[in-house]
Amino acid sequence: MAGQRIALEIVVDAVPATVSAGKGAKTVDSIWVKIAGAAVVVVVVIVVLGRFTGDKPEPAPVEKDKTFYDMADRDKQFNEEPKPVEKPPAETAQQPAAEPQAQPEQPAQETASPAQPAVAQVPGVVLPSSITQPTTLYFKPLSEEDDIAAQQILPYATAGRSIGRLPIMQYGLMMKAIEQIEQRWPDSWYCFRAKQMMEEITQYSDRYAMMYKITPQRLDISKFLKPRRGTEPREVQPIR
Repeated sequence: MAGQRIALEIVVDAVPATVSAGKGAKTVDSIWVKIAGAAVVVVVVIVVLGRFTGDKPEPAPVEKDKTFYDMADRDKQFNEEPKPVEKPPAETAQQPAAEPQAQPEQPAQETASPAQPAVAQVPGVVLPSSITQPTTLYFKPLSEEDDIAAQQILPYATAGRSIGRLPIMQYGLMMKAIEQIEQRWPDSWYCFRAKQMMEEITQYSDRYAMMYKITPQRLDISKFLKPRRGTEPREVQPIR
């Protein structure tokens, strides 16, 4: 009897331990199930978000501000000589009579009007900013001696245009060179480039128009729009 009682007590004592071990195993299993379920949810969320965000286009790169050297390089376009326009032989005889009738003065003025806040609009005046696409203009060619002289003066005006962009600097150098070009070669393409530079500085501030006496009449390029005696056609590109 004593042996049976001892054996029974051993069995009874062993039962709670087995049950406890079973409950512990069930608890551990449930924790792993929860962890696995949470992992699945996280994966699903990542996949869904990836579909929505993956369809969006990448943001466009931000354009860097242009430096002084960038603008100085851009100003070199004022030194470019317009290319001669070669006309077909069949149209040469008809061109002088047809060209004056097709003057684009009025449309050009309408195109230019939004771009000049500093210079007052004057009827019949066509401003250089009206050239927004390749356009044929008519200039008088210079003699070899005058052309060499003009080629030496124009770069001073272009350099003065760039230097005037710097703080505290003015456009005196540019205007001195332009005055020589206006006086000596008023019908040449050099004078047209001078008018382009003058108009640009008046668009920054109207005080430049007052300081350097830049009037709409001084900027007018209407005479270059039609053929005149002694002129030749040149294709002018807009300043980019």
